[in-house]
Amino acid sequence: MSSMIFSPWGSAKLVPAPSPAPQGEPEGSAGGAPGAAEGRAPCDWSEQLEFGQRRDCGHHVCQQCEGDSESAGLLYCVQCLQDRETQLLKDVDRVRGAAGDDSKFNPSLAQQVHMVEESESLPGPSHRCLVVQGPQEARGRLDQRLAEVEAQQKTLQNIVTVLSREMGRREGARGSANRGSSNVLGEAMARILYLEEKVAKQDTLLALKDVMISNLGARVEALEHTSYNGQFLWRLPDVRRKMQQALSKQTPAIYSAPFYTARYGYKLCLKIYLNGDGTGAGTHISLFLVLMRGEYDFWLNWPFHLKVSLTLLDQVGKRHFSHAFQPSPTSSSFQRPVSKYNIASGVPEFFPLYQLHAPGATYIHEDTLAFEAVIGDTNL
Repeated sequence: MSSMIFSPWGSAKLVPAPSPAPQGEPEGSAGGAPGAAEGRAPCDWSEQLEFGQRRDCGHHVCQQCEGDSESAGLLYCVQCLQDRETQLLKDVDRVRGAAGDDSKFNPSLAQQVHMVEESESLPGPSHRCLVVQGPQEARGRLDQRLAEVEAQQKTLQNIVTVLSREMGRREGARGSANRGSSNVLGEAMARILYLEEKVAKQDTLLALKDVMISNLGARVEALEHTSYNGQFLWRLPDVRRKMQQALSKQTPAIYSAPFYTARYGYKLCLKIYLNGDGTGAGTHISLFLVLMRGEYDFWLNWPFHLKVSLTLLDQVGKRHFSHAFQPSPTSSSFQRPVSKYNIASGVPEFFPLYQLHAPGATYIHEDTLAFEAVIGDTNL
């Protein structure tokens, strides 16, 4: 009995059977040598075909192998089957790699891949060559192998379909997640902008409140130091620096804080020229009284007529220096104010500068001067 070997290139070779046929058996029986191929030399085709035949599929075989295949009843091209098997194995490797991560999420997909792997390990013809020991057996083996290949191909198609569906689902989920993340991010940014705007408004309100508190504090301090009985004590600190400013005419005059003759009385203040003004410029301190526009001027009698007494206080030796005068009813300085300040009226030559700086003089104490103003007849 002879064996027929189909090589990967589509040619066939006849190989003598390992044992001779028993004597007495008829020619062409199962135990004898094949009648169709008896006496032929094996196919020695290697690379070039001098007398070859091209199949419909495009593969070439020699005329001898083609005749042997037709006489054996082989209807399939072995090379085509091997090509399909090789492509199938590549598809199995590709799907196995693609399904590595997804198989744990899809049990049926893992089962199908396992079935394909098992089918690869089933005993069958080699991937390199097919050994056929007879026409009927060869045809049966090829039909069986073709059925296995088609089954594996269907399984792979199912796996690819499942993978495509799973990838589509994941892409959709990823798109939904991205859209959800974009919406959440947009809402967060809008919230941040709203909070920043709100914080800016709060900062503005806090700044306004700080200004209001500062103004109220100044008013409270002014009220604490405001006199409402016609007597006013004025301490003027930092005298040396202020005298230098007066000499340079940077700040020739200084106003005191307001004071009142009564709770609803006249509003007044003192005005001093440390280097003198008018006839006392450069030689004397000039001290004046200024009528200011007040909240209750409509209630008061005009012109202003109360006696005024101005005093420079000796802060150590009690040698005070005073000057008093009676306001003139015809002077514009004592009429009802129409602006914040009336024209100042007082004593241009109030106190000589040389006496202020004379040895032993104590009018300046701790760089501070002190003055007193008394308006009207008061016993305070």
